Amino acid sequence: MFRGLFFARGLATSVRNVESVRNTLKASDSRKTFLIDMYTHFWRENEIVLLAHHNNLLSTENESIRKQLRKIDSKHTENRLEFRKLKGSLFRYFLRANGHQDPASKAAARWIKRHNIRHPLENLCKGPTAAIIIKELDPKLVKDVIKFLSTQKDRLFVMGGKVGDEIMTLENLEEFKNMSSLPELRAELVGLLNMASGGGVTRTLEAASSTLAMTLESRVNELEKGEIKE
Repeated sequence: MFRGLFFARGLATSVRNVESVRNTLKASDSRKTFLIDMYTHFWRENEIVLLAHHNNLLSTENESIRKQLRKIDSKHTENRLEFRKLKGSLFRYFLRANGHQDPASKAAARWIKRHNIRHPLENLCKGPTAAIIIKELDPKLVKDVIKFLSTQKDRLFVMGGKVGDEIMTLENLEEFKNMSSLPELRAELVGLLNMASGGGVTRTLEAASSTLAMTLESRVNELEKGEIKE
């Protein structure tokens, strides 16, 4: 009896261990799985990803570009800007699979095939492609990055990307880079509310709270009068 119990427990543990192993399209320790996991992480954990075409940059050119981007980043309170070269064909596959919970899984591959999934940015990833990754929403940082890349001409240039959950064309990015940052928008909102207070916004809010207080006080007086009569 005890031997059967121990066997059942061991079998249940083995089943749980098997279920916890990812059923990946390629071996879980393969380079392709590693790269798809890396793409998944930076795509989902960062607000802005700019896709750029590069003309087969040399290692010295890569380092020079990274150095310049770090300088730009340091002017914007260290937004953790990164520059990564991408494996184009694999990144195109990731873009299609990104709607699945685990893009590296066999289930994701079946899902892509079943629904004939395509991604609007995958056509930008033909040829040597790089990603410029920005942690937070910062239009001014994007503006400085695009300005710097314009000096690189055909060596490295932005083609599109994503901001938040929105897919961005180059035209969209041109509009976005000229927007105010979130702190600036908050400051503008506070200023508008302060200006509007003269027009009655603050008085309206204060009047509403005063009315509520008077109503509650009146109700308390009524209850007290009722108790005295009883």
